[in-house]
Amino acid sequence: MTEKTTAEIAEQVSLLMQIDRNHGQISSKVDMEALSNLPAHIASVFEEANTISGELTPTQAYALVNTRISQLQAQVYLMRLELENRNPRDPASIYEDPMVISAYGERVSGLGSRSKTFSFGPEILADGWYSMEMSDNICHRWMRPGATSLACVPHLGQGAQKLTINGYVMHEEQLDGLTISSAGKMAEIEVTERGTIARFEAVLDLSAQDVKSANYLPVEFHLESFRTPNEVDSRLLGANIQGFTLTSIVDAAA
Repeated sequence: MTEKTTAEIAEQVSLLMQIDRNHGQISSKVDMEALSNLPAHIASVFEEANTISGELTPTQAYALVNTRISQLQAQVYLMRLELENRNPRDPASIYEDPMVISAYGERVSGLGSRSKTFSFGPEILADGWYSMEMSDNICHRWMRPGATSLACVPHLGQGAQKLTINGYVMHEEQLDGLTISSAGKMAEIEVTERGTIARFEAVLDLSAQDVKSANYLPVEFHLESFRTPNEVDSRLLGANIQGFTLTSIVDAAA
């Protein structure tokens, strides 16, 4: 018997002894009382929220109950429509169904008009970057040397929109070799702050045609000059990207 085999047997014996010591102290029985009380607790929360004050006539009481039941039926109907029409490969295609658009009404039509703001967190699909870092509750990432750094940003859906990208470089001259593009368009890059670092804002104006093919907008970053920040950090760093903001061009014009 080898030492390895002896060690494996000893490990199993130790585990069995621990189980034996705890036998009868830890129950493996499912607490059905606790589980059965969970729906009751949730129901009590809604019941308290729906409590009315004062006396109601039978007509008023019926109207109130009818309204709340109708709201519940509408939500179930919308969930059924979404389940029946959702395409797992393209979730946004659900909004192409006229029945769904009719059911959701203004809620659907307003989805594309709301601005969206993202830091460089997990919701941004990325390649060609160093690992995500966190500063002041803001996620950001550094470009690493390579042909292209790619960031795929969830956009507002079908409709013209403006993408604003915020970031900085350690040396302002690095901006001379920085290009940001998407859908065949080059972003306009403007320096917003000069100092120990140079902050910039890049703006891309996108048409409905530019964003219609997918739910994510692929944005390409190219940089010619990468710098090492200090003696401790030996990485070659490009631009640091901190934020993406998408705004409907119609809203921006209004």
